Amino acid sequence: MKCPACGKEMTHISAEDYHYLESGLDNVILRGIDVFRCPCGEEVARIPSIDELHTLIGRKLVKKNSLLNGKEIRFLRKNIGVSAQKLARQMGVDNATISRWENNKQRITKSHDLHLRLIYCNMKRIPPEEISHLIQEEFPKVQEGYTDIPTHVIPRAEWSKEHSCISS
Repeated sequence: MKCPACGKEMTHISAEDYHYLESGLDNVILRGIDVFRCPCGEEVARIPSIDELHTLIGRKLVKKNSLLNGKEIRFLRKNIGVSAQKLARQMGVDNATISRWENNKQRITKSHDLHLRLIYCNMKRIPPEEISHLIQEEFPKVQEGYTDIPTHVIPRAEWSKEHSCISS
């Protein structure tokens, strides 16, 4: 594979751990990803089944036991493909509130946090029994405020059945 920055040939590393910052989250590590590195410092990852990966990340977020932070709110909103304006209408808040939540200028309330999680589950067609479990079992444990954000290490096999294959 040629480097998109300098045009030199890149070195292929198979089945590597990759810090997936492109998700907009700081705490996602993908295990078993093909990575290409160039001497100029450029790095390119080949990530299969991105839609499935993002749905898996979203499911992990709706099950977390603390309030969603700004990056997580933005990730969920973008993953369901709605604008901030549309989400604001659905949640009964103004556009500025969504912006403040996503930019960590204002904490989301526990009731709005649950509402957002439920909107996400509905839009992603999460099975009703999982939603019921979320409401009855998981969400009551959610702590007010933020806790340390765990690192999500996600093995490729959890979202992609595609075998590692290289094509240049």
